Formats: sequence, structure tokens, C-alpha cells
Amino acid sequence: MPRRVIVAGATGVTGASAVAAFLAAGWEVHATARRSPARPVAGARYHRTDLLDRAACAALLHQTGPVDAVAFCAINEVPGSLVEKWTDPGQVERNRAMLVHLLDAVLATSPAFRHIAVVHGTKAYGVHLPGARLSLPHREDDPRLEHENFYFAHEDELARRARGQAWSWTIFRAPIILGGGIGTNLSNFLALGVIASLARLAGRPFDFLAGPDEGLFEVVDADLLGRAMVWAMGAASARGEIFNIANGDVARWRSLWPVIAHACGAMPGADRPGQSCVALARALAPEWADAVARHGLAAPADLGAFLGESFALLDFALPSGIVSVMSTIKLRKAGFHECEDTPERLRAWLARWQAEGLLPPTE
Repeated sequence: MPRRVIVAGATGVTGASAVAAFLAAGWEVHATARRSPARPVAGARYHRTDLLDRAACAALLHQTGPVDAVAFCAINEVPGSLVEKWTDPGQVERNRAMLVHLLDAVLATSPAFRHIAVVHGTKAYGVHLPGARLSLPHREDDPRLEHENFYFAHEDELARRARGQAWSWTIFRAPIILGGGIGTNLSNFLALGVIASLARLAGRPFDFLAGPDEGLFEVVDADLLGRAMVWAMGAASARGEIFNIANGDVARWRSLWPVIAHACGAMPGADRPGQSCVALARALAPEWADAVARHGLAAPADLGAFLGESFALLDFALPSGIVSVMSTIKLRKAGFHECEDTPERLRAWLARWQAEGLLPPTE
């Protein structure tokens, strides 16, 4: 089994868990991102690299030496216009270029390169498109709902370039991802942990922010996703395949709200549909800065620096009422059988964030 891997996007929600998973499996891990990690994972070798810069990717491979595999968790989002840019051709091209630049550098220097695993999401099924009629459950062989989407650009690029070559690829389609840390750009649950924790510190209830029809959806634990990427590197059944991946249960915001409230020591409050989480974050910014100072938290005092576009992602996820459920049968039949209990893992992540000083303690 190959043993030297580049994890691209290593400081993000999925990338940090991928770094830990590959280290636990005995790999030599080279972790790369545009920024230095706030909390480096012991044993990983970190490299600051802008994947939009072709020369920087070539320089990265001179530092790492030849690699056997890539775990691609990187994404380029535009600050301040998250949802609007999801179908923007410019954003599609930027994300395509990041993959191409890194892959070009790897193929030019790594004759033993064998596999790349890439993380995508349910936007491949059009869950973000207003008025789209979604087939349920989403299956990997569903016809493409044609629109501008960098997932499709990645798929086509990988399929074209791997044809007839010794190396192969796997793509994982993930629903809402549970995980993250300092500087993670898209962490729904950490952002909700901030809102709940500040509600408790201020003595106010943790109001329910989802819409009246909170939909039905799935979650995947970032650590489980990391382990799946490790599995894909050595599984013949994963070569050239797209897999849906999720914890294995389904969720509604109404059922997860008391889990978040209890873990953060807050009381569930009234329904507040239509509340903008971006606007709420702006209003809570002074409270957060005060909480960081008062409790000596490791998190940045600036919410934007801490959580990026996470509140904008909440504004998409909470009121939408989307029913989005995937079939994960293909992945199970291919040999990856792991599952997680979403409320249990949500409690574990909130406790972890408190222990790491990213959320205020409940004591």
C-alpha cells in the first residue's frame, strides 16, 4: 500500500480530519493549505501553498519529493457571496485550476503515484438550485442536472486524464460535514456552538433558527470521511468510482437543536424563522470578543477570522426545508462499512471544541 500522501486543504473541515486519519494509518503526511495551521497535527509536515499558483505547486513537490497519493479537500470560496458564487463560471474555473495545478505537479515528479481521493458534496445533485426537482434518494448514477459546478469539472478532468494510466481516482459526495476548527471556512455546527454558547453566557435562550419546514438531511462526520479517504487509497473497488458517504442516519434541525443546546449549557428557546445568521454574527461579534478574552479561548476574537463563511452557509442550510437523502449502498458494497450516530458525534465534537478552547467551557 502506498505511504506518502499530500493532503490539500489541510486546515479545512475535512482536511484536518484527513491529516489525522492518514497519520493514524501510518502514512507520511504532507499537509498543504494557503495558511499555516493554527494547531498543527503532530507528525504532519506542513507546507503553505496557493494551489491557484502553478509554480507554487511545482515548488511544493520539490519539497515533498515523489508522492504515492493525494487527498484533495481544498476548495476556493468567495468571501461575502457564498451561495451566489456556487454557480459562477469563475469559481468553477478557479477550483478546476487548483486540482489541475496540483495534479500536474504530482504527475511530473511522482512516477509511483497511484491514487487521488477528492471530496465533493450534494450540490452535485442540485440541492442548491432553486426549484430543482430532486430524485430521492440521490444515487451516484443519477443523470447530471446540468449547471455550472466545479464538481463536474473535477470529475471530467480526472476521468479524462486517468484513462489508460496506472493511477486512479475516487470522489466522495458528502452531505453536511461535522467537524472543523480554527479558520475553517464552512463549519455549520461550530458556528451554532458559538451562537448557543453566547446565549448561555448572556442568560438568554438558544432560539430555533431553522424555518418552519426544516427538511430532512444527512450529516457525515469529518473523521469518518478521513478514514474513508484512507480506505480508498488501497481498495481496488474504489478506483474510478464516485461514492455517496454519510453517517448512516438522517436528521432534522429540530432534533439536533436540543443536542447543541444541552452540550453548550443553553436553554432551547422560541422559533425565530427568518433570522439571518450573517446578521446575527455581526450583532454577536462584541460578545464573542469578550468571551474569548474572559475565558482565555484559543479561538480568534474576530468571528470572521474564526469561521469564515460558516454563518452564510447556515443561512442557506437552516431555512431551506430541503429534503436531501443519499443512498450509500454503493460504498458499503464496495467494502467501506463504517457508520456514526450523528447526535452522539455532535456531542463529541462540541465537547472537543470546548476542551480545545474553541468554545467557552460550560462549567
